[in-house]
Amino acid sequence: MIELDNSKWLEIIDFFKNEYDIANVTFSVFIEPLEFISYKDGVITLCYSGQTSSNLVQYIEKKYLALLKASAFEVTGENVRFNIIMPEDKDTPVIEASSVDSKLDARIQESNLDKKYTFDTFVVGANNNAAKVTAMAVAEAPGEIYNPLYIYGGVGLGKTHIIHSIGNHVLANNEDAKVLYTTSENFVNQVIDLLGVKNTEQEDFKEFRRKYRNVDVLLIDDIQFFANKDRCQEELFNIFNDLHMKNKQIVLTSDRLPKDIEDISDRLINRFEMGLSVDMKNPDYETRMAILKNKSKSCPIEIEPEALSFIANNFTTNVRELEGSLNNITAFAKIERLKVITEDFAKSILKDRLDPDKEPTITCDQIVEVVADHFNISKADIKSKKRNSDLVNARQICMYLCRKLTDEKLDTIAKELNKKSHRTVLYSYETVQNELLTDAKMQKDINIITKKIGK
Repeated sequence: MIELDNSKWLEIIDFFKNEYDIANVTFSVFIEPLEFISYKDGVITLCYSGQTSSNLVQYIEKKYLALLKASAFEVTGENVRFNIIMPEDKDTPVIEASSVDSKLDARIQESNLDKKYTFDTFVVGANNNAAKVTAMAVAEAPGEIYNPLYIYGGVGLGKTHIIHSIGNHVLANNEDAKVLYTTSENFVNQVIDLLGVKNTEQEDFKEFRRKYRNVDVLLIDDIQFFANKDRCQEELFNIFNDLHMKNKQIVLTSDRLPKDIEDISDRLINRFEMGLSVDMKNPDYETRMAILKNKSKSCPIEIEPEALSFIANNFTTNVRELEGSLNNITAFAKIERLKVITEDFAKSILKDRLDPDKEPTITCDQIVEVVADHFNISKADIKSKKRNSDLVNARQICMYLCRKLTDEKLDTIAKELNKKSHRTVLYSYETVQNELLTDAKMQKDINIITKKIGK
């Protein structure tokens, strides 16, 4: 568990203000009066010391809480929760209210949503940060911006998670809102069933249309499934127009951009492109590890970091692949009644799922380890702030090879070497690259280290 104090809270709200471009007046009225009280069991308790109005606190929770949670994750790497109290409640024991009461639970079920998919449980990385930020903005103000919101990306990257999160957030923060989630396959099957029954053109189709048009937020997953289904496209087109004219929010997901879906009418493509399209990419190593660490918290068996790193390095395509691999080793560990899951155990269980033709993934940590061994120094010294020439040289070689041999972003490499800025990585890369043109010893060191790494 992280250590979180007032200074860290100030970092969080500073990030919040700059990241989401919060106006000075708004910040001073609603955010600055939030006094840090404590952090315990994943809950940050704040006391609102401004105008003492419970309605105002409710407004802060509704308008800014999701963005504060996202900011807290960016600063701390943890999915924290918030409890905002009034000054008179300072000495009262804090009991966080249940996140979902029975009434909300019923509304979630009626909306076809899965309550486990929330913004709190969505692990953010460079690959999906834009999608989460825009999704949260839509959830905070449905129908006002980014309408429709079109989220696209490959299989298993979290599109379904994020579209459910929008619906769950809207329901949790607006007791009158009507939300409806469906997959395009389910939508198509409903139309086909209606067309297959005699005399349904009138009442049954009217009821079908009422169902989809009488909502505040419509969420449709995998719209590429509408390809080559003309009657279903016609129904969707009319529903889309009706909702959009009423400023009702529409959120769509797909595995590709609208223009890349074949056999979809131009007028539907035009509608899909009216709002904002945002993509979700494959998670980088840092995000994959964060996902695995978050998932492993609920595992009753201890999992060594090396085992998680092995999974993160070898299952790189999507989140489902990662979670499936973790579930696999956990299941076998329970069968064998293990107390600790090691890297060797993970390798033995997952060996059949690995691509034999796939080149082993090289990590920044592996590069640092090989460089440290080559120069007979410690990894800790390479990552330290010591400035003697031998360490600076080794450090720069690490950054050069991390950029050359991995797909990691400059910021990720900087973090691995305990540097604050990606500019340090860029400078080191260019320094080593220039020295390689004339320095025979540098050329020899790089060649030997590269061979040791196995590249």
